[in-house]
Amino acid sequence: MRAILLLMLGLSACAPMAAQDATTLPAAWAGKMTLVPATDPAYGQANAVAAEKPPGQGGVTRALVVRLGQDMPVYRLWNGPQASGQSNRLGSWWAFDTPKGTREGYRRAYEICGTWNELKWVATCTLKVGAVVAVGPGQSVSAATCNDTSGYETYDVNRKDWQVFINQAWNRPSDLACPPESADYAADPANVAQAAK
Repeated sequence: MRAILLLMLGLSACAPMAAQDATTLPAAWAGKMTLVPATDPAYGQANAVAAEKPPGQGGVTRALVVRLGQDMPVYRLWNGPQASGQSNRLGSWWAFDTPKGTREGYRRAYEICGTWNELKWVATCTLKVGAVVAVGPGQSVSAATCNDTSGYETYDVNRKDWQVFINQAWNRPSDLACPPESADYAADPANVAQAAK
C-alpha cells in the first residue's frame, strides 16, 4: 500500500512539470496559428533545430513549429542605427508580446546577453499569414555563454514569455514586412514600451 501511495505521490509531483512542458501553444495565440507537423514540406523553413538549445545556451527549451493563420505584429529590441552600417535589426529572435518593463527586465525575460544585444531600439514588423516559424519558452543562459568572466550574467528558463525564432529573418521579405528604420524608436531604459525622452 505504501509503495502505491508513493507511486501516486510521485506521479502527482510530475504532473506540474508536464504542464510546464512546451507541448501546446499559449492560449492567447489560439486561432492565430497552427502547429506544423514534421511531415509538412514547410517544416524545415523554421529550422527548429537551430532554435532549440540545451540548458545554459539560450534559444528555446522546446521549439514548436507553427504556421500563421493571420498577419501578426512581432517586436525586436536591437542596438540601433550604426554609423558603420552594421545592424542587428533583422535578427532571428523576436516576440509576439509588446515590449514592456525596464531594459534589464526585458533582457532577463528573454534571456539576452549584453554581448549579444544592447536592446536600445525597438522595431515593430509584421509576420505575415502563412509564415512558418519556431516558437517556444526561453532557455537558460550561463555566464560562460554570455562571455561574462565575473559569473554574474546568467538567466533562468522563462516559460511565460515565449520567443519567436524567424530563421534568417533578413532573407524572408515575403514572410516578414518591416517599415524603414525611421519607424523604430529609441527605447526608454526605464520603460521600453515608450520612446526615450
